[in-house]
Amino acid sequence: MAPHARPGLSRRGFLAGAGGVAATLALAACGGGGEGGGGGGATRTVEGAGGPVQIPANPQRIVCTDFYTTYALLDVGVTPSGTAQATLGGVLPEYQQTYDAIPKVGTPTALNFEAVAAQSPDLILGTLVPNLPADLGAQLAGIAPTLLLPAAANPGSWGERALRTADAVNRLPQGEQLKASYDQHAQRIRQQYGPTLARTRWALVRGSSGGVFFSDYPTSWSGVVLADSGFRFGQFAAGKTGAGGRLSYEQATQLDDCDVVLHLADTRGGVDANTQTLLAQPAFQQVRAVREGRLFPLPNYYCSHFKQGEAVQSYLETILPRV
Repeated sequence: MAPHARPGLSRRGFLAGAGGVAATLALAACGGGGEGGGGGGATRTVEGAGGPVQIPANPQRIVCTDFYTTYALLDVGVTPSGTAQATLGGVLPEYQQTYDAIPKVGTPTALNFEAVAAQSPDLILGTLVPNLPADLGAQLAGIAPTLLLPAAANPGSWGERALRTADAVNRLPQGEQLKASYDQHAQRIRQQYGPTLARTRWALVRGSSGGVFFSDYPTSWSGVVLADSGFRFGQFAAGKTGAGGRLSYEQATQLDDCDVVLHLADTRGGVDANTQTLLAQPAFQQVRAVREGRLFPLPNYYCSHFKQGEAVQSYLETILPRV
């Protein structure tokens, strides 16, 4: 069964230079007559986390071993035949019904190989995140051609992975359109809210266990969306890379130079128990922005694909006039 196109995919034009994104992907296509796969058996070679791999030139049944590649596929109108269960942040509401109907093949760190094989994939896609079995790629390759993409140190690199995912299923032009739309949205925010962005500093926070919380960096999941859109971070996070930095509750005053604090929420606005505990801490409630009423939930905090990035941008546009 071929993947199907989702109606209404944006066809907005590219930004100048957007077409050059393909050149950064290091995906060297080459025709071949390999066995199996879509497109009458034709294959091509692409670069994966462990080196070059041969995949179908036109894959028809795709199983995703994580949820990041699943969302990237849905963005470009391709519904995978199977996916790992989402374990972080929730699903974009507009994708929920489609996502629920996709057969699940375990979680990213505990795949059910029989369930993967039962979907008869001609391509397996995923991300080589930490704590996966060392022989995962070999096990999956025994089922079908497998492309595992590298996991970058910065969670905010999801855009590159989304484009590589789109390329793997011959939807790179659609992926580039999504990136162009996201970039244009960022530029509109910069232009419309320039004075507000120039005078404010922002923080991203999420709760953790053991009396600590994280203040996330401009290279984090949604941090990159803020950075791309012209938001400036407070001193604790500015200029740092990676996901975020750990603070004790008592150290919350390190965020006092921030004018706005955004806290973790899932795609539907739900707040996890650890973050609720953080928000209730007397020390956190004394942070200047919190005390002055500029604490807001950030749905889609764990952003991982372009449509979700635009959802974050649209939400930020509802907050900016209030600060």
